[in-house]
Amino acid sequence: MTERVDAVVIGGGIVGCAAAYYLAREGIGKVRLVEADVHGAGATGGSFGGVRQQFASPLEIEFSRRGLAFWKSVEERLGAPCPFHQDGYLLLTGDQSVADGLARAAEAQKAGGLPDVHVLAPDAIREIVPWLHTDGLLCASWTPGDGHVMPMDGVFAFVKGARALGVDIREHWRVERIERGGGAWRVVGPDVIETEHVVVAAGVHTRELLRPFGVDIDIRQITYYSVLTESAFVGERVPMIIDVDSGLCVEREGDQLLLAMLSRGRVLRGHDDLVDQFTAAAEHRAPTLKDLAIVKHVTGHPTVGGDGMPYAGLVERGLWAIAFVGHGAMHGPPLAEVIASKVAGTPDAIDISPWDVRRTPGPSTVWWRRQGMTE
Repeated sequence: MTERVDAVVIGGGIVGCAAAYYLAREGIGKVRLVEADVHGAGATGGSFGGVRQQFASPLEIEFSRRGLAFWKSVEERLGAPCPFHQDGYLLLTGDQSVADGLARAAEAQKAGGLPDVHVLAPDAIREIVPWLHTDGLLCASWTPGDGHVMPMDGVFAFVKGARALGVDIREHWRVERIERGGGAWRVVGPDVIETEHVVVAAGVHTRELLRPFGVDIDIRQITYYSVLTESAFVGERVPMIIDVDSGLCVEREGDQLLLAMLSRGRVLRGHDDLVDQFTAAAEHRAPTLKDLAIVKHVTGHPTVGGDGMPYAGLVERGLWAIAFVGHGAMHGPPLAEVIASKVAGTPDAIDISPWDVRRTPGPSTVWWRRQGMTE
Protein backbone atom coordinates (compact mmCIF):
# COMPACT_ATOMS: atom_id res chain seq x y z
CA MET A 1 0.00 0.00 0.00
CA THR A 2 1.31 3.46 -0.89
CA GLU A 3 0.37 6.56 1.08
CA ARG A 4 1.11 10.19 0.29
CA VAL A 5 2.19 12.79 2.85
CA ASP A 6 4.12 16.07 2.66
CA ALA A 7 7.02 15.19 4.96
CA VAL A 8 8.36 12.09 6.69
CA VAL A 9 10.64 12.18 9.73
CA ILE A 10 12.54 8.97 10.43
CA GLY A 11 13.46 8.48 14.09
CA GLY A 12 11.54 8.91 17.34
CA GLY A 13 14.27 10.21 19.63
CA ILE A 14 14.52 13.80 20.83
CA VAL A 15 15.82 15.04 17.46
CA GLY A 16 13.19 13.31 15.32
CA CYS A 17 10.30 14.29 17.57
CA ALA A 18 11.54 17.89 17.59
CA ALA A 19 11.85 17.89 13.80
CA ALA A 20 8.29 16.58 13.36
CA TYR A 21 6.93 19.27 15.68
CA TYR A 22 8.83 22.10 14.02
CA LEU A 23 7.92 20.95 10.51
CA ALA A 24 4.25 20.99 11.46
CA ARG A 25 4.66 24.39 13.11
CA GLU A 26 6.20 25.66 9.85
CA GLY A 27 3.00 24.65 8.06
CA ILE A 28 4.55 21.93 5.92
CA GLY A 29 1.21 20.08 5.70
CA LYS A 30 0.76 16.41 6.47
CA VAL A 31 3.74 15.24 8.53
CA ARG A 32 4.40 11.60 9.41
CA LEU A 33 6.89 10.50 12.09
CA VAL A 34 8.03 6.88 11.98
CA GLU A 35 10.09 5.05 14.63
CA ALA A 36 11.46 1.52 14.31
CA ASP A 37 10.95 0.76 18.01
CA VAL A 38 9.42 3.06 20.63
CA HIS A 39 10.18 6.70 21.31
CA GLY A 40 13.61 7.18 22.85
CA ALA A 41 14.69 3.56 22.38
CA GLY A 42 18.09 4.64 21.06
CA ALA A 43 20.60 7.14 22.42
CA THR A 44 17.95 9.51 23.83
CA GLY A 45 16.64 7.05 26.40
CA GLY A 46 20.09 6.51 27.92
CA SER A 47 21.30 10.11 27.78
CA PHE A 48 22.58 11.89 30.89
CA GLY A 49 20.62 14.90 29.71
CA GLY A 50 23.35 17.44 30.41
CA VAL A 51 22.62 20.93 29.07
CA ARG A 52 25.62 23.22 29.20
CA GLN A 53 27.39 26.15 27.63
CA GLN A 54 30.81 24.56 28.18
CA PHE A 55 31.98 24.40 24.56
CA ALA A 56 34.79 26.09 22.68
CA SER A 57 33.63 26.54 19.05
CA PRO A 58 31.31 29.46 18.14
CA LEU A 59 28.73 27.23 16.43
CA GLU A 60 28.43 24.85 19.38
CA ILE A 61 28.24 27.79 21.77
CA GLU A 62 25.39 29.29 19.74
CA PHE A 63 23.46 26.02 19.88
CA SER A 64 24.17 25.80 23.60
CA ARG A 65 22.66 29.27 23.97
CA ARG A 66 19.58 28.14 22.07
CA GLY A 67 19.44 24.77 23.82
CA LEU A 68 19.60 26.32 27.27
CA ALA A 69 16.83 28.75 26.32
CA PHE A 70 14.69 25.89 25.01
CA TRP A 71 15.08 23.55 27.98
CA LYS A 72 14.47 26.34 30.49
CA SER A 73 11.18 27.25 28.80
CA VAL A 74 9.91 23.97 27.32
CA GLU A 75 7.13 23.56 29.90
CA GLU A 76 5.74 26.96 28.96
CA ARG A 77 6.28 26.43 25.22
CA LEU A 78 4.76 22.96 24.90
CA GLY A 79 2.56 22.67 27.98
CA ALA A 80 4.14 19.46 29.23
CA PRO A 81 6.14 18.74 32.41
CA CYS A 82 9.88 19.00 31.74
CA PRO A 83 11.81 20.36 34.74
CA PHE A 84 15.25 21.88 34.27
CA HIS A 85 17.60 21.09 37.14
CA GLN A 86 19.95 24.07 37.32
CA ASP A 87 22.80 22.54 39.30
CA GLY A 88 25.60 24.02 37.19
CA TYR A 89 28.67 22.47 35.54
CA LEU A 90 32.08 22.30 37.21
CA LEU A 91 35.02 21.13 35.10
CA LEU A 92 38.26 20.48 37.03
CA THR A 93 41.86 20.16 35.87
CA GLY A 94 45.43 20.12 37.08
CA ASP A 95 46.81 20.00 33.52
CA GLN A 96 48.15 23.34 32.26
CA SER A 97 47.17 22.70 28.64
CA VAL A 98 43.60 21.89 29.66
CA ALA A 99 43.52 24.92 31.99
CA ASP A 100 44.56 27.09 29.06
CA GLY A 101 41.80 25.51 26.98
CA LEU A 102 39.23 26.22 29.68
CA ALA A 103 40.28 29.85 29.79
CA ARG A 104 40.04 30.21 26.00
CA ALA A 105 36.67 28.47 25.98
CA ALA A 106 35.38 30.79 28.69
CA GLU A 107 36.27 33.81 26.58
CA ALA A 108 34.59 32.24 23.55
CA GLN A 109 31.44 31.58 25.58
CA LYS A 110 31.33 35.19 26.77
CA ALA A 111 31.79 36.42 23.19
CA GLY A 112 28.97 34.09 22.08
CA GLY A 113 26.41 35.59 24.45
CA LEU A 114 26.88 33.27 27.43
CA PRO A 115 28.76 35.41 29.95
CA ASP A 116 27.98 33.48 33.14
CA VAL A 117 31.20 31.45 33.12
CA HIS A 118 33.90 31.66 35.77
CA VAL A 119 37.43 30.24 35.87
CA LEU A 120 37.99 29.45 39.54
CA ALA A 121 41.09 29.00 41.66
CA PRO A 122 41.19 25.94 44.01
CA ASP A 123 39.96 27.89 47.06
CA ALA A 124 36.87 29.04 45.17
CA ILE A 125 36.18 25.47 44.02
CA ARG A 126 35.82 24.36 47.64
CA GLU A 127 33.25 27.08 48.24
CA ILE A 128 30.99 25.41 45.67
CA VAL A 129 31.70 21.75 46.58
CA PRO A 130 33.31 21.56 50.06
CA TRP A 131 33.91 17.79 49.89
CA LEU A 132 36.14 17.98 46.81
CA HIS A 133 39.88 17.67 47.40
CA THR A 134 41.63 20.32 45.33
CA ASP A 135 45.22 19.12 45.76
CA GLY A 136 46.96 19.34 42.39
CA LEU A 137 44.20 21.33 40.71
CA LEU A 138 45.04 24.47 38.77
CA CYS A 139 41.51 25.69 38.13
CA ALA A 140 37.91 24.85 37.33
CA SER A 141 35.45 26.24 34.83
CA TRP A 142 32.13 26.97 36.55
CA THR A 143 28.85 27.72 34.75
CA PRO A 144 26.10 28.04 37.38
CA GLY A 145 23.33 28.45 34.79
CA ASP A 146 23.88 25.00 33.28
CA GLY A 147 22.09 21.87 34.40
CA HIS A 148 20.40 18.70 33.27
CA VAL A 149 17.02 17.40 32.15
CA MET A 150 15.32 14.08 31.54
CA PRO A 151 15.49 13.92 27.73
CA MET A 152 12.42 11.67 27.58
CA ASP A 153 10.42 14.52 29.12
CA GLY A 154 11.35 16.51 26.03
CA VAL A 155 10.41 13.63 23.74
CA PHE A 156 6.94 13.36 25.26
CA ALA A 157 6.52 17.14 25.17
CA PHE A 158 7.34 17.21 21.45
CA VAL A 159 5.05 14.23 20.78
CA LYS A 160 2.21 16.02 22.55
CA GLY A 161 2.88 19.24 20.64
CA ALA A 162 3.27 17.46 17.30
CA ARG A 163 0.03 15.53 17.68
CA ALA A 164 -1.78 18.76 18.55
CA LEU A 165 -0.54 20.13 15.20
CA GLY A 166 -1.79 17.06 13.33
CA VAL A 167 1.40 15.00 13.01
CA ASP A 168 0.74 11.31 12.43
CA ILE A 169 3.11 9.27 14.63
CA ARG A 170 3.86 5.58 14.06
CA GLU A 171 5.99 3.42 16.35
CA HIS A 172 7.27 -0.06 15.40
CA TRP A 173 7.58 1.14 11.79
CA ARG A 174 11.07 0.27 10.57
CA VAL A 175 12.36 1.94 7.43
CA GLU A 176 14.15 -0.42 5.07
CA ARG A 177 15.29 2.16 2.55
CA ILE A 178 14.68 5.54 0.99
CA GLU A 179 14.46 5.83 -2.79
CA ARG A 180 13.45 8.16 -5.58
CA GLY A 181 10.37 7.24 -7.56
CA GLY A 182 7.93 9.12 -9.75
CA GLY A 183 9.27 12.56 -8.86
CA ALA A 184 8.83 11.95 -5.13
CA TRP A 185 10.72 10.32 -2.31
CA ARG A 186 9.58 6.83 -1.34
CA VAL A 187 10.10 5.72 2.26
CA VAL A 188 9.88 1.94 2.23
CA GLY A 189 8.97 0.02 5.36
CA PRO A 190 5.90 -2.03 6.32
CA ASP A 191 4.18 0.07 3.64
CA VAL A 192 5.43 2.67 1.17
CA ILE A 193 5.10 6.38 1.88
CA GLU A 194 5.53 8.92 -0.92
CA THR A 195 6.57 12.38 0.16
CA GLU A 196 8.22 15.60 -0.98
CA HIS A 197 10.45 15.94 2.09
CA VAL A 198 12.33 13.42 4.24
CA VAL A 199 14.26 14.20 7.41
CA VAL A 200 16.44 11.34 8.64
CA ALA A 201 17.07 11.54 12.38
CA ALA A 202 17.50 7.85 13.08
CA GLY A 203 20.60 7.94 15.28
CA VAL A 204 23.10 5.21 14.50
CA HIS A 205 20.82 3.86 11.75
CA THR A 206 21.15 7.12 9.84
CA ARG A 207 24.41 5.84 8.38
CA GLU A 208 22.86 2.86 6.59
CA LEU A 209 19.96 4.95 5.27
CA LEU A 210 22.30 7.56 3.75
CA ARG A 211 24.93 5.26 2.23
CA PRO A 212 22.97 4.71 -1.02
CA PHE A 213 23.31 8.47 -1.62
CA GLY A 214 27.09 8.51 -1.35
CA VAL A 215 27.12 9.72 2.25
CA ASP A 216 29.02 7.66 4.81
CA ILE A 217 28.99 9.44 8.16
CA ASP A 218 31.20 8.28 11.01
CA ILE A 219 28.68 7.30 13.68
CA ARG A 220 28.65 4.27 15.94
CA GLN A 221 26.98 3.16 19.14
CA ILE A 222 28.83 2.32 22.35
CA THR A 223 27.79 0.93 25.72
CA TYR A 224 28.12 3.39 28.58
CA TYR A 225 28.05 2.35 32.22
CA SER A 226 27.05 4.40 35.26
CA VAL A 227 25.63 3.76 38.73
CA LEU A 228 23.12 5.41 41.04
CA THR A 229 24.01 5.81 44.70
CA GLU A 230 21.93 6.02 47.83
CA SER A 231 20.72 9.48 48.91
CA ALA A 232 23.65 11.83 49.35
CA PHE A 233 24.20 15.50 50.25
CA VAL A 234 20.45 16.03 50.52
CA GLY A 235 19.63 19.72 50.40
CA GLU A 236 23.06 20.61 49.03
CA ARG A 237 23.80 21.75 45.53
CA VAL A 238 25.80 19.14 43.61
CA PRO A 239 26.77 20.39 40.16
CA MET A 240 27.74 18.19 37.25
CA ILE A 241 31.37 17.57 38.20
CA ILE A 242 33.90 16.39 35.63
CA ASP A 243 37.50 15.84 36.65
CA VAL A 244 38.99 16.15 33.18
CA ASP A 245 42.30 14.60 34.24
CA SER A 246 40.93 11.35 35.66
CA GLY A 247 37.52 11.14 33.94
CA LEU A 248 35.58 11.09 37.23
CA CYS A 249 32.03 12.29 36.65
CA VAL A 250 29.29 13.08 39.19
CA GLU A 251 25.73 14.26 38.53
CA ARG A 252 22.82 14.96 40.88
CA GLU A 253 19.76 12.77 40.26
CA GLY A 254 17.06 13.76 42.74
CA ASP A 255 18.44 12.96 46.18
CA GLN A 256 20.88 10.48 44.66
CA LEU A 257 24.10 10.77 42.67
CA LEU A 258 24.90 9.35 39.25
CA LEU A 259 28.54 8.27 39.03
CA ALA A 260 30.42 7.56 35.80
CA MET A 261 33.82 7.72 34.15
CA LEU A 262 34.52 9.56 30.93
CA SER A 263 36.71 7.64 28.55
CA ARG A 264 40.42 8.36 28.19
CA GLY A 265 41.08 5.54 25.80
CA ARG A 266 39.94 3.04 28.44
CA VAL A 267 37.39 0.36 27.67
CA LEU A 268 35.07 -0.43 30.56
CA ARG A 269 34.09 -4.08 30.70
CA GLY A 270 31.02 -3.58 32.87
CA HIS A 271 29.74 -1.98 36.05
CA ASP A 272 32.29 -3.70 38.30
CA ASP A 273 35.09 -2.27 36.19
CA LEU A 274 33.44 1.16 36.34
CA VAL A 275 33.21 1.04 40.13
CA ASP A 276 36.86 -0.01 40.44
CA GLN A 277 38.07 2.83 38.23
CA PHE A 278 35.76 5.40 39.81
CA THR A 279 36.88 4.38 43.30
CA ALA A 280 40.52 4.82 42.31
CA ALA A 281 39.81 8.30 40.93
CA ALA A 282 37.68 9.26 43.93
CA GLU A 283 40.45 8.25 46.34
CA HIS A 284 42.32 11.36 45.27
CA ARG A 285 39.57 13.81 44.30
CA ALA A 286 36.45 12.99 46.37
CA PRO A 287 37.07 10.26 49.00
CA THR A 288 33.65 10.71 50.60
CA LEU A 289 32.03 9.25 47.46
CA LYS A 290 33.69 5.89 48.05
CA ASP A 291 31.48 5.23 51.07
CA LEU A 292 28.16 5.66 49.27
CA ALA A 293 26.11 2.53 48.64
CA ILE A 294 25.28 1.74 45.02
CA VAL A 295 21.58 1.00 44.54
CA LYS A 296 21.25 0.68 40.76
CA HIS A 297 23.33 -0.05 37.66
CA VAL A 298 22.53 2.08 34.61
CA THR A 299 23.48 1.25 31.02
CA GLY A 300 23.15 3.60 28.08
CA HIS A 301 23.99 3.38 24.38
CA PRO A 302 25.14 6.79 23.14
CA THR A 303 26.47 7.50 19.66
CA VAL A 304 30.03 8.66 19.08
CA GLY A 305 32.30 9.27 16.11
CA GLY A 306 33.85 11.77 13.76
CA ASP A 307 35.02 15.05 15.19
CA GLY A 308 32.36 15.14 17.89
CA MET A 309 30.21 17.54 15.88
CA PRO A 310 26.78 16.62 14.48
CA TYR A 311 26.10 15.88 10.83
CA ALA A 312 23.27 18.05 9.56
CA GLY A 313 21.91 19.46 6.34
CA LEU A 314 20.82 18.65 2.83
CA VAL A 315 21.73 15.26 1.33
CA GLU A 316 19.82 15.69 -1.93
CA ARG A 317 16.92 17.90 -2.88
CA GLY A 318 14.13 17.14 -0.42
CA LEU A 319 16.28 14.76 1.66
CA TRP A 320 17.72 16.09 4.92
CA ALA A 321 19.61 14.48 7.79
CA ILE A 322 20.51 15.20 11.40
CA ALA A 323 22.85 12.81 13.20
CA PHE A 324 24.48 13.49 16.56
CA VAL A 325 27.62 11.84 17.86
CA GLY A 326 26.99 13.12 21.38
CA HIS A 327 25.13 16.14 22.77
CA GLY A 328 21.85 15.39 20.98
CA ALA A 329 19.68 16.15 24.00
CA MET A 330 21.27 19.55 24.44
CA HIS A 331 21.67 20.73 20.84
CA GLY A 332 19.08 18.54 19.10
CA PRO A 333 15.92 20.63 19.59
CA PRO A 334 17.39 23.91 18.28
CA LEU A 335 19.14 22.15 15.37
CA ALA A 336 15.89 20.40 14.43
CA GLU A 337 14.20 23.80 14.45
CA VAL A 338 16.83 25.19 12.06
CA ILE A 339 16.48 22.23 9.67
CA ALA A 340 12.67 22.55 9.71
CA SER A 341 12.97 26.21 8.75
CA LYS A 342 15.27 25.28 5.85
CA VAL A 343 12.83 22.60 4.66
CA ALA A 344 10.04 25.18 4.72
CA GLY A 345 12.14 27.73 2.82
CA THR A 346 12.28 30.19 5.72
CA PRO A 347 15.86 29.47 6.78
CA ASP A 348 17.38 30.57 10.01
CA ALA A 349 20.25 33.00 9.50
CA ILE A 350 22.75 30.72 11.24
CA ASP A 351 25.27 28.96 9.01
CA ILE A 352 25.44 25.23 9.80
CA SER A 353 27.65 24.33 6.84
CA PRO A 354 30.56 23.35 9.16
CA TRP A 355 28.36 20.38 10.14
CA ASP A 356 27.60 19.37 6.54
CA VAL A 357 26.73 15.69 6.16
CA ARG A 358 29.26 15.23 3.34
CA ARG A 359 32.22 16.74 5.13
CA THR A 360 35.32 14.79 6.05
CA PRO A 361 35.63 15.25 9.82
CA GLY A 362 38.84 16.91 10.93
CA PRO A 363 40.39 17.07 14.40
CA SER A 364 37.96 17.73 17.20
CA THR A 365 37.68 21.27 18.51
CA VAL A 366 36.57 19.95 21.89
CA TRP A 367 39.49 20.76 24.16
CA TRP A 368 39.33 17.55 26.19
CA ARG A 369 39.34 15.37 23.08
CA ARG A 370 42.95 16.46 22.66
CA GLN A 371 43.52 14.71 25.96
CA GLY A 372 42.10 11.49 24.51
CA MET A 373 38.72 11.86 26.21
CA THR A 374 35.24 11.31 24.88
CA GLU A 375 32.16 12.58 26.68
